[in-house]
Amino acid sequence: MNIIILLFQLALVTISCQKDPDLWTGPVITEPRDELTLQQLQAESILPLMDMSFFAKPEWAQTATHSFSGAISFEDTEMDFPIERAYYPGENIFPGITLDFISHDGELIPIKNEIPGYRSSGNDSWNVLVGTGKIWHEEADGDWNRASFPLSLSDSYIGQVKNCVATFLYKGDSVSNVYVQCSQETADFNDGQVGNIRVMLMADYKARTYTDSLSVIEKRKRIKAERLPVHPLSEIDTDHKVADYFEKAGYTNAPTSLGAIVMDDQIYLQAPKTRHGLYPYPNEMRQAVYSVSKSMTGALALFYFAERYGNELFDAVISEYVPALASLPEWHGVTFSNTLNMLTGTEGGEDAARMYEIMVQPRSAEEVINNIAGLGDQAAQPGEAFNYASTNLFVLSYALQNYVEEKEGTGSSYWNLLRENVLVPIGAEDFTLLHTVESDGSEGIPLLAYGAWPTLDNVAKIAMLFSKEGMYRGQQILNREKCREALGRTNWKGYSTNNDWRGEYYRHSFWATDVRSNGCKVNVTYMLGYGGNYVWFFPSGAIAIRFMDEYDFDFKALVKGVERIRSSCE
Repeated sequence: MNIIILLFQLALVTISCQKDPDLWTGPVITEPRDELTLQQLQAESILPLMDMSFFAKPEWAQTATHSFSGAISFEDTEMDFPIERAYYPGENIFPGITLDFISHDGELIPIKNEIPGYRSSGNDSWNVLVGTGKIWHEEADGDWNRASFPLSLSDSYIGQVKNCVATFLYKGDSVSNVYVQCSQETADFNDGQVGNIRVMLMADYKARTYTDSLSVIEKRKRIKAERLPVHPLSEIDTDHKVADYFEKAGYTNAPTSLGAIVMDDQIYLQAPKTRHGLYPYPNEMRQAVYSVSKSMTGALALFYFAERYGNELFDAVISEYVPALASLPEWHGVTFSNTLNMLTGTEGGEDAARMYEIMVQPRSAEEVINNIAGLGDQAAQPGEAFNYASTNLFVLSYALQNYVEEKEGTGSSYWNLLRENVLVPIGAEDFTLLHTVESDGSEGIPLLAYGAWPTLDNVAKIAMLFSKEGMYRGQQILNREKCREALGRTNWKGYSTNNDWRGEYYRHSFWATDVRSNGCKVNVTYMLGYGGNYVWFFPSGAIAIRFMDEYDFDFKALVKGVERIRSSCE
């Protein structure tokens, strides 16, 4: 049996045996505050776990008396991260990095959103994803002002995300220590990666101005203006059926890190919960979506370039664009379409141990592709039999890079082209994903199989683009035929998965299955990722999103709840 499937099933058994955990009932912030005080933030002690309201701007806060513009630097610092196994190298270390911020209109805006860890130097550290926070003043702080900002830690190998919030005080040319608490994540439950993190960071501050501050502010204004409207889920989920699904107890008291419905260009959001209260910055929250990346990045890329170059891209032969596979008989005749649809007829090495050796541990694109070249053949011919393998999406990424360079010129990045022509126009320019790490300092290529780190707005906009069959504001930017095929809007059912527990059919990296709701059979198409990450597409046009890491794969109740809101059968 596939080891990953076995792990999924074991996790389901484990979770089903858990007692419902107690919900967080700790104190919330009141005036004046008694946690994260100036005195505490000037000391070095780790503080007790606390409600996330202590990290947020309170309703009674005043406008900050001074703006902020400068760089905050840290040394490598050991984090309080209790887990029941030995740490991986660097896993309990907050990396020594520098964060640059400016403030505008009460917001604390990072100059750069993504600060890489040190994977290229051999230290398995964290990438740091920084979102826009807030600045304010509290009377008890005297001459000091406060700041907080969302911060996500993501590893450089598989792309898990720890959702954290950081806070500090500042005045003049001084800042306090920076305190960080992480109480939610999308991570590997089976590997013991789920757990609370706390760290007090000794900060070195340098006040400075930035030559690009105006462009940073304008970019922030643009991203905010282009966000989809967000409403409480309760506006449409009046009987609480969908909310009940999102709020199901699991191993922890907050198994779902994000749950929402997208309808009529609006987002209806269930307020994201952590194990210690509501997350203060839901629009900035990053998610590790694992194999949802196959659809969200792999299909997105192939559908865009099929529209740019023509449908013949799907029939392009992999071995003509991947030199390491050119001499291998098992790869002869394998097409770009075969890789996206898991029909290569080659060995995939999807079991956890081999995946680590083949794709997770290696750094460069050449290392990974040479590992894949050594996997071998299977009995099926290309296009004959479904065999799920993350390695196929990496092969597609490698081949697509060379295909695009052939069309556009050496050095052209297919992902940069996609970003400029798809993500920027739809307002998802802050979407980011994991690339290979190259020793020469070059950009690397996206993994595509996993490693996407989207925000809620990113997910909703990309899903809507698929649902609208690649059309955005009157322009066809994804191939309409391929979008329709992927979402089951043609007579083509897709490729049978032989009743795979994940879905009955597979269509261009999207799963599909039938669910009965109110006496009607609803064919639901979905992106699916490790841990229980889903983006569901309904025939009614509704889209549902649920990100978690506690392995809930039964979504019948979710389908029935969404169908109550908008039926696909009328």
